[in-house]
Amino acid sequence: MSIQGSAEARTRKGPVRADTVVDTALALVNLGGLESLTMRRLCDALGTQPPALYRLFHDKDALLDAMADAVLASALGPLPEAGWEDRVAVLAGRLRAALLGQRDGARIVGGSYTTRQPTLTVADSLLGAMEEAGCAGEEAVWAITTVFSYVLGEVLEQQGRIGVDPEDVRAALSAEDYPHLAHSALPSMLDFDARFAFGLRMITTGIREELASGR
Repeated sequence: MSIQGSAEARTRKGPVRADTVVDTALALVNLGGLESLTMRRLCDALGTQPPALYRLFHDKDALLDAMADAVLASALGPLPEAGWEDRVAVLAGRLRAALLGQRDGARIVGGSYTTRQPTLTVADSLLGAMEEAGCAGEEAVWAITTVFSYVLGEVLEQQGRIGVDPEDVRAALSAEDYPHLAHSALPSMLDFDARFAFGLRMITTGIREELASGR
């Protein structure tokens, strides 16, 4: 829902719906960032009063939880009939795309803990892949949190680096002060697609080798 489209809501006669509130909140974040989202600004965009919002979401944290679920919902869908590593890669890629598709998506999702269907479905899909790999018990849970945290961290870094010029990074490195960095491929840190794929391979390779070692 666009903010422009929500202008019609200023003459709203009926009760506001929870999904409309979430869509409008996400649109506000897309315009001004997460810091710009206030319940007052949200009320103005919806053409309603605070009590109407608080009947649906008892506080802003509850609203953020619902926003997180809405972001994660776009990552859902059937997984390919493939081995566990490919399934993890597909799901991690979908998660990344969902977070990148929303301004401050990683901050919204990373700060929320919900037990709604989108979040639980993502966790269940990851857990199924890890169990197929041979993980069990707490190791399976740790494995899925490792993958999920990696995706969150990478997207958080990428969304925070928008507008950074690789040449500015290189110019800041003197061989005298930073002998290793100055002769490294450090500017490639801004190649987020390649580094995401590399890091995910390191994680799944590590899980596979850990299981093979029998430790």
